[in-house]
Amino acid sequence: MRRDPGWSYSRPKADNSDMTPRGTSGADLNPTPRVPDRRPPRSTGPATLLVGTAGTVRQLLPALGALEVKPALVGCLLPKPAILPLAVLGGFDQLASLAARPDVEQVLVSLPAAMGETLSKLAKVLDEIDVAWRYLPPLTDQLAGLVRASEVGDVAERRGAVRGAGVDVARLINRRPRPLDDAAIASRVAGQTVLITGAGGSIGSELSAVVARYRPGRLVLVERAENALFQIDREMGRRFPGLPRRAVLHDVTQRERTADLLAELRPDVIFHAAAHKHVPMMEDHPAEAVENNFYGTRSIADAADACGCGGFVMISSDKAVNPSSVMGATKRLAELYIRGLDAKSRTTFCMVRFGNVLGSACSLIPIWTEQLAQGGPLTVTHPEMTRYFMTIPEAAGLVLQAGAYARGGEVFLLDMGEPIRIMDMADRFLRMQGFTPGQDVAIDLTGPRPGEKLFEELAYHGEDMQPTPHPSIRLWQTGAADAGQLEQITAMFDRLRDRSGDGRRLWRDATPESVVLALRALLPEMVTAAA
Repeated sequence: MRRDPGWSYSRPKADNSDMTPRGTSGADLNPTPRVPDRRPPRSTGPATLLVGTAGTVRQLLPALGALEVKPALVGCLLPKPAILPLAVLGGFDQLASLAARPDVEQVLVSLPAAMGETLSKLAKVLDEIDVAWRYLPPLTDQLAGLVRASEVGDVAERRGAVRGAGVDVARLINRRPRPLDDAAIASRVAGQTVLITGAGGSIGSELSAVVARYRPGRLVLVERAENALFQIDREMGRRFPGLPRRAVLHDVTQRERTADLLAELRPDVIFHAAAHKHVPMMEDHPAEAVENNFYGTRSIADAADACGCGGFVMISSDKAVNPSSVMGATKRLAELYIRGLDAKSRTTFCMVRFGNVLGSACSLIPIWTEQLAQGGPLTVTHPEMTRYFMTIPEAAGLVLQAGAYARGGEVFLLDMGEPIRIMDMADRFLRMQGFTPGQDVAIDLTGPRPGEKLFEELAYHGEDMQPTPHPSIRLWQTGAADAGQLEQITAMFDRLRDRSGDGRRLWRDATPESVVLALRALLPEMVTAAA
């Protein structure tokens, strides 16, 4: 039989011309849907069964039709029924019976990277049948850089690629970052001792990599999660082997130890990225949110002031604007404290406020990728929910850029573009993976979670917004900090935090309700989330 030399096969098809077990007739065989006997004349390619999603099969058909020696397509198997210009013979559970029939000479499998677990199961079935088969990665995966030429058809290597996501996040939000002002950033960090808190997190780890490219004198990685610190330290050592660095396992909420650490290290610039960020989790643990986001910021900021640090950049959030959540309210408290401290410190303090970053740990894309790997459905909270998005590398670069512009007390707002409807993103995510939304994979609505808004804001109404030298960064010109409000905030939470007065049993007598009531009393702008 003639076969196109450009094709390769995993193994030759065994001679199974007589499939009838002894003592039985053809009528006694497993009554699965019969594949019509479409074995081609010898002038065409082998009789072929396709296995994929509706989207990947649609991509594959024109490519197969363009071959000089075209395979004779007997039909396809899909995870869900669909209308295609090819017979749909059933689901993946029928692969074993259909692929083993004598009128199927080869099987072509084309599944998105997100279905790696399913691909592994199908590969095992096909290997056990001893049928000639081949894996063809979808065009969308190849364009996204998920598959190298050497990996095509290598199922074993692709098993580990699934968690990496298979999504060009910049293309998902139709956003390309603008170039940075390298000279301005280098003037701030080159040759300096730069300390990054939360260095093992999504933003902190990217900040570490961006800072390293500008040749600091020393990079100090501060992180309280041991595994995250170990990983970022190894990564920095591999990517920047000549860069002096120090990894410090430390929790910045420990006030005295933080002061001692900074007195020893004498950092020139601090990027404070350590924070609790998950809105629903902080609704259930408001004392932990205040402890980490407010007291952690207060601790590291006071230590920076005491040791004479030159510049301090706090990573804030759009959720600090008219906050509806505990997380947003605690970030707003941290902003107020930083502004107040800047007014009386030699250190230049500033804040950078932005929305969601795509691809960060436990965020939208990793969650959807995991859901897709399990066969779906994807979950979306509300059909009209919108969010601002940017990529992690762009956010990290702009944070450095904003820090280079700081003169003291500013709140810099990163240009997040237009808000994006989450439902539209889910639709685009599935199509980029080769799925048809609602057909191959369902999208389920779960309802907004506690503390969530349907939309986020980046600035208060009436705030005086000014441009900066970079088109993606704006400056909020605000009035002086209210010293009385800051004293009230500190006094109220100090009492809640340490009612016993011994300084060791923090938050012991503070109920979640009392912490939330204190937040609402201290922040009149705090609103109730829209359902």
